[in-house]
Amino acid sequence: MDEQSFNRRQLLGSLAVAGGVGLLGTAVAGTAQAAEAAAPDLGPSQPPPITDVRDKVAYITGGSSGIGLGIARALHEAGARVILGNYDDKQFAEALKQFPEGDKRVQTMVHDVMDRDAWERKADEIEKKFGAVNILVNNAGVGVMSGVVAGSMKDWDWAMGVNFWGPLYGVRTFVPRMLAGKQGSHIVTTTSTDGVLLGTAGIYAVTKLAVTGLMEQMRHDLRATNIGTSNLVPGMTTSNLGRTESYRPETMKNEAPPVAAAPRPAGPRPAMPQPPAGTPPLWARPQTALTAGRLVVNGIINNDMWIFPAPEYRVGLQARCDAMLESMVDYLPMPEHIAAGHDRYYRTPIYVQEVAHRRATRKRVIPGV
Repeated sequence: MDEQSFNRRQLLGSLAVAGGVGLLGTAVAGTAQAAEAAAPDLGPSQPPPITDVRDKVAYITGGSSGIGLGIARALHEAGARVILGNYDDKQFAEALKQFPEGDKRVQTMVHDVMDRDAWERKADEIEKKFGAVNILVNNAGVGVMSGVVAGSMKDWDWAMGVNFWGPLYGVRTFVPRMLAGKQGSHIVTTTSTDGVLLGTAGIYAVTKLAVTGLMEQMRHDLRATNIGTSNLVPGMTTSNLGRTESYRPETMKNEAPPVAAAPRPAGPRPAMPQPPAGTPPLWARPQTALTAGRLVVNGIINNDMWIFPAPEYRVGLQARCDAMLESMVDYLPMPEHIAAGHDRYYRTPIYVQEVAHRRATRKRVIPGV
């Protein structure tokens, strides 16, 4: 069974189980069909500014390990020139073993993404060595799982500094340069499944939700430019996120051990739908960082707004979206001119356009995946 068939089989199985407990069912399917039929034509999505990454210059923050290294390897194997950025140089020697020895298409750079002033200097340095950056990958991240209230302000400062402010600094540094250069360009930011499904990761989840919003806004802002954007939303992937505390700067360290996310409520846990006997749990997809990286390359050349390497989380995302939609109660009769629907209530064309884009490009051949 190929990967695509496996994904579909798992998804259909999970939908059937969830439907049995009322999370999903015919009502949801009917609603989705109605929404599809009612969606207006808001024009095509932004065409891909980059259709081939060969010889493109890519800067990947947090690129010396985990998903960042996987993205760097995938871009390199597709012909790009890559710069691996990292907070310090401790992992570079090991990371460079993943590339041909002495390869001039691979460079490293020590870069603290929380240092706002350093971003312009690093951009200048890259341009002198390689030329203008075509692809920015905001991947550096820290897994601060402390609870929203129980966590310290140092937890918040560090998590927001790396996970949100870092990508924001990157966007503000490179977007003006990319616009001025007028070359096809692309920005990818690594968010997280925790950024669209909250509940288990405390501060980390909030920071990832924030940066997800940043990238959606950038999609809207840049949709008529030479810069594409993608939101990478990985699930369970091989990375060093679990060793976050070993990288915490001295100035951000707590006097007491970090506090975990809020404890689960006392009492028995509610019954959750389970996959058929003999199948692995839905969250246990074995996925390497290189696989995620190859999906990113494909997302760049297709200018995908979202890159979801783990579609099994669809059931949770569906529940979250349904909860918001069900909360839009018509307390007062809807005025006729609103009930009829107007494009202005979509706020932006990017969502309708992305739905059409993904349906039109559903079948893909991704080397190595």
